[in-house]
Amino acid sequence: MMGLKRRSSGRQRFSARGHRARPQVEGLEDRRLLYATLGANWVYPYKITFSFVPDGTMVAGVPSTLFQTLDAKFPREVWQREFQAAAATWQAFANINLVEVPDYGGNLDVYGNQQGDPRFGDIRISAIPLAFGTMGAAFSPPPINGGTVAGDVVINSIMDWKINSNWDLRTVAIHEIGHALGMSHSTIGAAAMFSYYTVMKQTLNADDKTGIQSIYQARQPDWWNSNGQSNTMWETTKSLDGWLSFQNQIQMPWLNLHQSGMTEWFWATVPNDNISGRIVAQMQSTGFSLLSPRLEVYDWAMNFRGEATSSKFGDTITVTVPGVSKGQGFYFKMSGGGGGTVTGMYGLQINFGSTPLIPLTPAYPAVLWQPNAGGGLASMRVEGEDHVDVQLLKLGELVGWGDTLEAPGGGHAPEYLAALDESARRLDALATNSILVGAAVDPSMPTTIEDVLPAISPERVVSVPSTAPATPSAPFRSWRGWALDVDRDRPALGAKRLVGSLGAL
Repeated sequence: MMGLKRRSSGRQRFSARGHRARPQVEGLEDRRLLYATLGANWVYPYKITFSFVPDGTMVAGVPSTLFQTLDAKFPREVWQREFQAAAATWQAFANINLVEVPDYGGNLDVYGNQQGDPRFGDIRISAIPLAFGTMGAAFSPPPINGGTVAGDVVINSIMDWKINSNWDLRTVAIHEIGHALGMSHSTIGAAAMFSYYTVMKQTLNADDKTGIQSIYQARQPDWWNSNGQSNTMWETTKSLDGWLSFQNQIQMPWLNLHQSGMTEWFWATVPNDNISGRIVAQMQSTGFSLLSPRLEVYDWAMNFRGEATSSKFGDTITVTVPGVSKGQGFYFKMSGGGGGTVTGMYGLQINFGSTPLIPLTPAYPAVLWQPNAGGGLASMRVEGEDHVDVQLLKLGELVGWGDTLEAPGGGHAPEYLAALDESARRLDALATNSILVGAAVDPSMPTTIEDVLPAISPERVVSVPSTAPATPSAPFRSWRGWALDVDRDRPALGAKRLVGSLGAL
């Protein structure tokens, strides 16, 4: 993958000698939005699920170590929140809802539903060792990829991951989830979808927002705020009395806070029969979206009677108001909670009776397995350089259309680089002492010279020299130089196998 150069924007200079410059109106900054999309999207954008792949799940013949890798650096709820926040970043600006679901395992690309498979999310997040400089990879969504691999995200397990500093986990998660939703690369360096990791980017640029809305549109209002209706103020509250069930309960699914800072107001009157003497109101984002809910209850005179709020993504909250009487009316105010995301779908339930509320179960449509359609954008040309936006992504035997995020300089964990350096130094020492080294070929990878991996142990010294790794442009000088050459793309597992093979030395 080639880098992109930024176009110079220098102004023309006028000399006072020889002629007089006329006053001019300075041109505005170029506002062209240079996002790119893949020509792919999820069939049911109102519910796109994601899940964290359990360790040991096979990804291209290699077990995922997502939990092991990130648990070693951060508390689990902390690193999972970075992915949740990344998904919510896209949900905030597009007509989509993302929902976290459990992942019960099953190899990536196992046969199953393309969307709505009950075993795991539509977008599955895993981690294996990737090539030097590659921070993460994502398979494009349907119809470019069919089957269960569509939209799956793989991060590099040997990166030196950080939170709120380089190399920032949320920045990479936003980028890769963007690919999983149908975004390609932007030519604007400040965009989250710029092809290379440059700096920490935890929000969307205007280019990213316009791009995702070109696929799914901007967030759309619900029925209560459409066709000239509005319930965003208490003065325009909507009565739910007509939705009261025989159990003295009101159930309203598929409500939507479609704008930041928005509120929705509803009114309900305590019925005249089967009164429990209390109201239980429940605002449920769980299963609907990543909205962080906030619910407030006021009586008919606008006296405050109770509230609940959550900073968690996709949570459910409950407010209980005791001491209510028949015929009393109450206002129910819904908004986004603090610390999470303030837009998204949710459901509201109000219970005047004694039968406990049952969580709402939003529809989860399934799209059956489809074959890969392939395609997508071939390239974009910027300042004379070609850049391939959609490429054939190969992770071992797992092949599909997708893209990667590159990190200039590698960005790998110091302990990993130290182990790599020490292992290569010991190989050099063996070679210097005229101990002839054997080599082994990993049968799971193509048998090219770049795939020849050292397999050395004290009891396995052979008398026939092996061919040293080399590149066409530079002769092999040392094992250490080969191992630490971050400018050259080696097989996904080559460097990892180098360290593992030398562990016994």
